[in-house]
Amino acid sequence: AIKEINQKGGVLGRSLELIVEDDKCSAEGVQAINALINKDQVVAISGPDCGSSAGPSLPIAQKAGMPVVIRWASVPDLPKLGDYIFRIYPSDALQGDYAANYIKNKLNKSKVAVMYVQNDYGKGLRDVFVEKFKSLGGEVVLDEGHGVDEKDLKTTLLKVKNSRPEAIFLPSYRAVGNVILKQLKEIGLNVPVIAGDAFDTDEIIKSIEGEGVMFSVAVTNNDEQFQKKVFDLTGQKADKITAPLAYDSIMIIAQAIERAGSLDKVKIKNELQKTSYQGVSYPKIEFDVDGDLKAEFAKYEMRVVRNKTSVLYEIQ
Repeated sequence: AIKEINQKGGVLGRSLELIVEDDKCSAEGVQAINALINKDQVVAISGPDCGSSAGPSLPIAQKAGMPVVIRWASVPDLPKLGDYIFRIYPSDALQGDYAANYIKNKLNKSKVAVMYVQNDYGKGLRDVFVEKFKSLGGEVVLDEGHGVDEKDLKTTLLKVKNSRPEAIFLPSYRAVGNVILKQLKEIGLNVPVIAGDAFDTDEIIKSIEGEGVMFSVAVTNNDEQFQKKVFDLTGQKADKITAPLAYDSIMIIAQAIERAGSLDKVKIKNELQKTSYQGVSYPKIEFDVDGDLKAEFAKYEMRVVRNKTSVLYEIQ
């Protein structure tokens, strides 16, 4: 995105410079966003990708009057932190609702155990799911959180087994997710496991433990032309979700700066709110009054891991 923009003359006649800080998908996002704002003195921010970073860091950006376009962090209500915060990926409020409907009405499972990672991502998805699943007449037979770095969850998993669930809803992260999937097999609990979009990664899909796990994910585009451009430039495959979202976020920011006609952050923020962009990730990206991707553009699908690949789940 940066290369294409600069090849066409940049923004406001100046080359766009990309400055990167690593939030490590953690509370270290506070240090990263402070560095971008105070040390690097950027005019806008693309990111973060993880809710565990977004929760503690975005209030800092809002207080500083720094325009932010969130890429993948999907914790409900993040854009409600303030008028400088926007997001081009659907809220987990929509994903949690989708998962509850799918498990209850498509898979016909009425008794579900919930195991969620204890951070903004896991708790956000858990809260929406549990409320919706119960409203549909479903029963949550167990509801427990776990840490990001847990290595042994057999005690909790035995409680899950004893609760006799028909399915497990698992909004968790990748590393601890693999631990849970492995130990579920070790204790002989063989029921459908449905995770969230954090499982849409090779760390799960390519693992032995991942076989058979299902996960909901927002439908994003990543056409062959875009994939080829990324590969030709980087020598790497364009990640299904984060690559097109990253590209679109930069383009949206650049166009807002151009329309603002200056580097004034208030004007950039005002132009971001007016965004109507035909993206790589979505045919159209527009924001609602809170700065979230409009719900009408959000669609989800259920996928399953088969032979170390992710395929669309088809109900038998």
